[in-house]
Amino acid sequence: MRTTLSLFGIIISRIAYMFGTRKAVTIENLTNAFPELSISKQKEIIKKAYRNLGIVFAEMIFLRFASHKNIAKHISISNPEIFHKYFARNKGLIVVAAHFANWEWLALGGALILNENFAIVRKNIRTSFAERFLERMRKRTGNSLINAGDIRKMYRVLQGGGCIALLADQSAPGESVRVEFFGHAVPTFEGPARLALRTRAPMLFAKCLRKENSDYIITFYPIDYGDLINDSYGNIRELTSRHTQILEKIIRDHPDQWLWQHRRWKNV
Repeated sequence: MRTTLSLFGIIISRIAYMFGTRKAVTIENLTNAFPELSISKQKEIIKKAYRNLGIVFAEMIFLRFASHKNIAKHISISNPEIFHKYFARNKGLIVVAAHFANWEWLALGGALILNENFAIVRKNIRTSFAERFLERMRKRTGNSLINAGDIRKMYRVLQGGGCIALLADQSAPGESVRVEFFGHAVPTFEGPARLALRTRAPMLFAKCLRKENSDYIITFYPIDYGDLINDSYGNIRELTSRHTQILEKIIRDHPDQWLWQHRRWKNV
């Protein structure tokens, strides 16, 4: 089932590439990030990035209906002891991630392997068939969902020793803190840093990488901020910069697995 779905996703991605769906945005983003790339190398990354996105959408059907056992056998964690170490402090835990490889595997598969659930922060989206599908998919391993605007609920989860997971790599409003990302000062969501600095909950960055055999491996990166003692603007900016630098390094190592189709630099 999974192999068939992935092939279907690849076919759809090729059609999207041929028809130029968001290709101009993708080229603009890659040019902003890697101005030194040759046209041929840029084209190679773009094709692989479309392939990745096609697989992401196709695998959502697998994640929605496959057994927990079947999901778990396709994902592993390189350093689960890092997660358990910080989670055991009982101060809550903030896991920051990105639209990289297949981010949906991170929460579903991660929860199964770690035997811990995530409170996933999502955008406030109108109720629709697609959103209902995603909600059922994301909650079927025991995770819960929090609307991005429900700050009080986020605090309650952390104060209760729970784990919040959120994606923080897309374009933020122009008034947000600006940090360096591929040589550009870009507005970046400050929510993770603000939550951490106000609650003192530990923060981890989670990378979910697709391997050559199409399975996934999660790696956690601790983000130390013990030197930042309050939630001043400067400290929020500094902590935001720290997790953004980790993301940039991951993208540089595997540029074909990031979501280049989003206008990340639109508010520069």
